[in-house]
Amino acid sequence: MKKAYYFDLDNTLFFNDQGVILPNTLKLLHALKKQPNTILGLATGRSLEKLKIVKDILPLFDHMVLINGAMLYINGKLVHETPILKEDIDDVLDVLKDTNVNIGMVSELEDAILYEDARVDHAMKTLRGIHPVIKSNFHQESSIYQLWIFADSDEDIKNIASKLTNFHCFPWHIGGADFIYPHVHKAAGINHLRTLDPYDKLIAVGDGLNDISMIQLADIGIAMDNSRFETLKNEAQLIAPHIKEDLLFDFFIKEKLLVT
Repeated sequence: MKKAYYFDLDNTLFFNDQGVILPNTLKLLHALKKQPNTILGLATGRSLEKLKIVKDILPLFDHMVLINGAMLYINGKLVHETPILKEDIDDVLDVLKDTNVNIGMVSELEDAILYEDARVDHAMKTLRGIHPVIKSNFHQESSIYQLWIFADSDEDIKNIASKLTNFHCFPWHIGGADFIYPHVHKAAGINHLRTLDPYDKLIAVGDGLNDISMIQLADIGIAMDNSRFETLKNEAQLIAPHIKEDLLFDFFIKEKLLVT
């Protein structure tokens, strides 16, 4: 039986507080890579450019679902992409033009925000390796695959999401969220890659709201204990230890998810 193991990155594999992949987690990735009949997958909201912080482990991954499913790779080669239409971005800018909201735009190689903002600085400190430039017309010169919204509270984000009906909202920090087309998500990306490179069983691990679709899709869905989203944990069959405990390898052995 051929198995695919998909992992989220931030606070699933990559411990954002310390800016590293902890030793036990790294041990698990190398063990899975050596396991026969195995596909190793990465599913993250980051683009390829923003994966430089983990560049040493990227060769381990056979599949990559990036920007929450907007860009898909097999063995490092782009096989599918779903950019956001420029007119849809213009509509977002028009809806939010008189609000105290900052908008970020994510391209393959660079990110931009409308104006300098302490809320953005605070959010990016936790993600590491992300330094958006300031460009109000970024979408006119680059293909955009995801929007960021920065507001003062989660309640503001909810109100904004109710207005931007062309997009699905994935909150990822207090007062901030990813906005992407509803048909673009991690599960859709995983399914697309599965048609190109088939396997029999899917195991998926994540910690964020943007991981719910792949946890639901998986034969075995695993939520990290450090997730702040009970909705995700309720969808999972298993709860893995908090990332700071660095026990993911031991957890996989205990649950018989790794052949040793």
